Amino acid sequence: MRTRRLIRDLERRRVVVTLTGAEAFEGILLEADDGHLVLVDASQLTPDGNRVTVDGQLWLPTDHVAYLQRPEV
Repeated sequence: MRTRRLIRDLERRRVVVTLTGAEAFEGILLEADDGHLVLVDASQLTPDGNRVTVDGQLWLPTDHVAYLQRPEV
């Protein structure tokens, strides 16, 4: 499946995940499956431009993901 390959190509890279509720997180995509994305070294990106560090791994349900971005560095 093409979608799975595209996500797999992002593993071990820094991504920004925006959820359907407008929350956004940046981190390294450690793993992905049909149900979750797992980020490490993650931060929540707040509307006022701040970053709130997430302790440990962040599991995001894929059915709540609006889109993924790979920031250019």
